Amino acid sequence: MRNTTNTFTPAEVAEYYAVRVPGLKQTTARQWSGPCPVHGGANPNFKVNSETGEWFCHSKCGRGGGVIQLEQALTAADFNVAKAEVLRVISRTNRSLYARVTNRQQPALLTKTKTLAQTANQWKEVSRYPYQDRDGTLLCEIVREEDSEGNKRFKACRPDGHGGSIPNIDGITQVPYRLPKVLEADTVYLVEGEKDVHTLEGWGLISSCNPFGARNSRVYETWTDHFRGRHIVILPDNDEAGRKHAADVAAALLDVASTVRVVTLPGLHEKGDITDWKESGGTAQQLAELIKSKTPMDAAALSDLHARWGLADVRPKAISRAETGSLITRRMSDIEARPVSWLWPRRIARGKMSIIAGNPGVGKSQLTASIAAIATTGARWPVDGSTCTPGDVVFLSAEDDPADTIRPRLEAAGADLNRVHVMEAVISGYTGKGLQQNRGFNMKQDLDALSNKIRELGDVAVVVIDPVSAYLGEVDSHRNADVRALLAPLSAVAEQHNVAIVCVSHLNKSAASEALMRVTGSLAFVAAARAAFLVTQDPENPARRLFLPMKNNIGPNSKGLAFRIDMTIVESGAGPIETSRVVWESESVTITADDIIKTLAPKQGAALRAAEDWLRDVLIEPTPSAKIFGMAHNVGIADKTLRRAFKSINAFSHKVGMTGGWIWSLSAKTLVEREDAQ
Repeated sequence: MRNTTNTFTPAEVAEYYAVRVPGLKQTTARQWSGPCPVHGGANPNFKVNSETGEWFCHSKCGRGGGVIQLEQALTAADFNVAKAEVLRVISRTNRSLYARVTNRQQPALLTKTKTLAQTANQWKEVSRYPYQDRDGTLLCEIVREEDSEGNKRFKACRPDGHGGSIPNIDGITQVPYRLPKVLEADTVYLVEGEKDVHTLEGWGLISSCNPFGARNSRVYETWTDHFRGRHIVILPDNDEAGRKHAADVAAALLDVASTVRVVTLPGLHEKGDITDWKESGGTAQQLAELIKSKTPMDAAALSDLHARWGLADVRPKAISRAETGSLITRRMSDIEARPVSWLWPRRIARGKMSIIAGNPGVGKSQLTASIAAIATTGARWPVDGSTCTPGDVVFLSAEDDPADTIRPRLEAAGADLNRVHVMEAVISGYTGKGLQQNRGFNMKQDLDALSNKIRELGDVAVVVIDPVSAYLGEVDSHRNADVRALLAPLSAVAEQHNVAIVCVSHLNKSAASEALMRVTGSLAFVAAARAAFLVTQDPENPARRLFLPMKNNIGPNSKGLAFRIDMTIVESGAGPIETSRVVWESESVTITADDIIKTLAPKQGAALRAAEDWLRDVLIEPTPSAKIFGMAHNVGIADKTLRRAFKSINAFSHKVGMTGGWIWSLSAKTLVEREDAQ
């Protein structure tokens, strides 16, 4: 048996199997499966490599081989006869072989396979689809043919340079259909076949597809530059191959397109497509409404799609060595400018992360309850009176009990409780007896779960994380690099879902006179936030609270606001509950966050006491002295003050090895090594 591996291109392999074994289905990236055509099996034990055409029956006959061996098995022809027929099917005729074969075909063979002339007479060309490069130069054509029974097949040819054509596309770089139009479009509709492209063009929409449809979907992995920065709408055919094709295209373009939506068309019959949908009464307006109702996909949504359709999960993208480390850029002209989407105009934006910081007991949590009440009811914001677009609110609260604290505060503030959701735990698994096991939320590993919940709820306006330090896991809140690595994905979640993420934080005990330096932890917190606010008591009126902007990177500077916290009673099934609520003043204030911080800055003796308190907090665990000096500098503690604090709290230091650095701790180190004893 002759080996024919790699004799034919993937497009030719697809063309041959489409004609000879049309019932195959794509089961993996490089494999088709179906009943064996050789022994007439009923189960999908016949496997084909979709790139080489190699096949094998894992059932009754146990046979295998290449494309020509399959033709021999189906027709009982000898090698040359089978090869001639294969070349005819894929439109790559070898004329000398054709002549030799047809002169000696046997009568027995004629009963099993049609002659070349008979077959040619049955098929009729009905359409020709030109594929052009970005400059409009013709690269190749896909020819659609149909027979008298309505079956269809596709052939590929390329220009020969003399007005004729060559019946293959060897050496031709494949490009998307209608590429010149694609490169000018903001939104591109991707379908499975050229006929569907023309259907959408009839509605004035820019559409494209790939040669040979669902069996050639991997080509999109090489086309990312053509679709970079565009809004992609994928319209799958209503069959397994169509859904697999749509999922593969989405996976290839997810990281390069501005948005990717997969839109299934209602009421389609099996194997139906957009053309069938239009012919059955579907309209451009209905299609636009369907698209509008679909949220753009992310990796989690794509995995959900695979699970829903019973497909293998998203395969890792193949990256060549040349691509690794390459820079990804976008032309600014390809980026669509858009205004900031405000939750609270000039203060808190949707799609961004904001921080509210203050000392314990000043009303930060009551303030987030007030924000939630306005957001869930579409009420007016204080002072400027602008109306909030209503949406749901998700609370991650590590310090307040939902039953006796959060709900009463929300009720007192007037929130719509049906639109407020409190995160209780993350499902970590199940015991052998099927009992659910839970754990706490951790931003380092659970942001995908948060993203999925936001998508599930569907109309989330705000996510409150109170306090943010409780959800860092093992991340050191004082290390800039670690905090940045954690907050960048959180900001991406905010942008992806157009949600305002409000992180609540505390103030540190440093002597810094700049408000931003007083936010606890690394400076990366306030650097990542697009807006930051200080909540504090009014120095001249302890019953009065101030809500003051510390930074705003995306809008004009706004003035601060004032409020008081009133005690009130809400009713419950267990009786009246005493709680508190925010009551906003009607005028803004002129005092700034830095002005307030300067009044709170400790004097000389107080600065040392603040440094002592700060250092005790840091030395809960032994810490390198070099790191401590860097952290102290970030919060405004002078080196001299830090050294005095080290002595006054009776801290200890020891050296790590003979050449290592110094470690500070609150307790002496046990001498366990010889060099320590020395």
